[in-house]
Amino acid sequence: PLLTADLTRLGVVLGLIGGVGLAITQPRRFLPLMLWYAIPIPLVIVYGQGEQSAFLLPSFLIFSIFAGNTLILIPQLLTKLTSYISRPSSYALRPTPYILILIPYFLFLILIPLLLQPQLDHNLVWLTRKWTRDIHHEWADALNHPLEPNAGMLAHWGDLTSFWYLQYAEQRRPDLRGVYPPTEAVVADWYERGNPDLYIAGPLQGWAAGIQDRYQLIPWGRLVRIAPRQINPADLLPDLPHLDNAVFSDNLRLLGVDAPSQATGGQDYPVTLTWQALAELPSRTTVSLRLVRNDGIVAQLDDSLRSGWFPTETIAPGQHMLSYALIPVPLGTLPGDYRLQLVLYTSVRRPWILPDGSALLDLGPVEIVSPEPGDAPLPAHYKQPFTHDFNGEIELAGYDYSVSRVGQGKGFGIELLWRAKHQPEDNYTLLVEAVDAGGSVLHAVEVQPVAGEAPTGSWAAGQFIRDQVNMVIPAGAPPGDDALHVRLSWLRPDGSRLNLRRWQIPMGSSLELGSLDVVEKADRRFTPPPMTFTLDANFDNQAKLLGYNTSLLSQPNATTDFQLNLLDCRTQEKGCQLSFEFYWQGISEMDRLYQVFAHVVNAEGEIVAQQDKVPGVRGKQPTTGWLPGEVVTDPLDIPLPSDLPPGRYTLRLGLYFPPDGPRLQILDAANQPTGDFVNIGTIELLDE
Repeated sequence: PLLTADLTRLGVVLGLIGGVGLAITQPRRFLPLMLWYAIPIPLVIVYGQGEQSAFLLPSFLIFSIFAGNTLILIPQLLTKLTSYISRPSSYALRPTPYILILIPYFLFLILIPLLLQPQLDHNLVWLTRKWTRDIHHEWADALNHPLEPNAGMLAHWGDLTSFWYLQYAEQRRPDLRGVYPPTEAVVADWYERGNPDLYIAGPLQGWAAGIQDRYQLIPWGRLVRIAPRQINPADLLPDLPHLDNAVFSDNLRLLGVDAPSQATGGQDYPVTLTWQALAELPSRTTVSLRLVRNDGIVAQLDDSLRSGWFPTETIAPGQHMLSYALIPVPLGTLPGDYRLQLVLYTSVRRPWILPDGSALLDLGPVEIVSPEPGDAPLPAHYKQPFTHDFNGEIELAGYDYSVSRVGQGKGFGIELLWRAKHQPEDNYTLLVEAVDAGGSVLHAVEVQPVAGEAPTGSWAAGQFIRDQVNMVIPAGAPPGDDALHVRLSWLRPDGSRLNLRRWQIPMGSSLELGSLDVVEKADRRFTPPPMTFTLDANFDNQAKLLGYNTSLLSQPNATTDFQLNLLDCRTQEKGCQLSFEFYWQGISEMDRLYQVFAHVVNAEGEIVAQQDKVPGVRGKQPTTGWLPGEVVTDPLDIPLPSDLPPGRYTLRLGLYFPPDGPRLQILDAANQPTGDFVNIGTIELLDE
């Protein structure tokens, strides 16, 4: 299996043929090569540690020589074959000797790409899958933690290999020392010799149970600081600027914060926090650090407070801790003033609360600056187009899609990283077009860079600008692989386009990005289902509300349409709610993602309960995906407040463009607006 993984089945076949051929034709050369191939194998199997394919590289090299010998055997066999054919015969014409001599070499040249190309393709795929920098990133992150000079890193020697590589190859913290094996005897000997602090950087060797009763353990970001039991744990924490009254839900106290006043785009921003637990903390306790401006988050890192090497799942009351975060500030983030904010939670929907009732703790201002020219490597996830530029002023340094395939009527995001080659002469508008495989425009938007916060005329030469554009494709977009393409153009104020160039050569005016797959929407339905209540309400000639079904008790001969007894539902787990199933039908294709609003109002028209949602089960039927005539089922539950008094209420339903955009008007038979909602009916709530 290791041979197949390294050389492919074709490579294994070639190696066997070449090895047998070498043994027959040149046995004296074959024997030492075969011994060299075979000797490492039993040693690696018996040793049983590490990555076997790495230790077997010498064997794989010899087997590759055997495979290469096949290519040598082929022309030899062909030469002998042609010599045999060229012998005088009364039954065949004698070919020209010179042509005959060249035939094996022509065949040899043809066979090389046929045999080598599959192996090269396999190697590229194997290396792409195998090459990961996760361990490198973990150790690089660990070595950025606040660690005392000459401290020790306790782990198995195999885990320390990456640590030593970073020390000697990249000169990162060469003062630190690797300590192994991670046994209790080694730890005791370390401190008996008067060595400085020690950090657990990997799994312990059979003595983790009860370790917290014999040593002081401090969760230290990715690491765990281990110290003699008699030391006060508070003395092990660094002395950081203190915060007053930073207590989260009486569970956790923030003791100190160290955060630089300046961050650089395209680089990590380090934040060190010290803590003390006030109650038992679950393992999923999460620290969320954010850089924000104008209520928008530009950089965020959520990480567990508990280190992975801490021996207990929970954190006991009184435990001291240190957390260290490297917040990745995206390259191209606009320079300016931001705020560093902190949130703690075990469930993201229920953050812990500070004494003032807020869930956000503001840690102060942070200035983000642009990196120096040449000091900003592009993020690895970016796709990099060819060296095009717009009019010699703007170039696309990289881009990325939020998805690799998009459903009909669904949306996707495009992350763009621009760079100003020179300061642009004017404020340009970006035109983004979604086109099909035939070049027809499916959807187009014109946007100002960074929502108007960064007009191109303000870009400095060499500056990176990161932008996000959201696109929605039509419900009838042609499906298929590579069926969708994106084109970018820059428009002058007069509407003309900037010229696109590559190496100073004009290339038109639009830059085409990579393709996306379009997935056909499944289970479209054009026949309305049976419904108890019909409406046929026209929403601005874009959609029609056909009717609905409901579980509420109907009152056809009473003054109210429906009835609900509050006593019957208050004891239920979900409480009291109004449950409906509405049926919509598309009239024309929509390019906006409208939401349904359902308002329960009292006699004065005041909203007492409401529900806003994207249509469909779990919001899976956005209005942009509706074809004309398509019927969409939309279940909707409206929770009622527990203190809602009995009485008569009215349910109103409509469509609006979020967050607070216009509502679609209801049209009568003459296409005249009659309002912006439909009265579904009156509901009587009883308490008896």
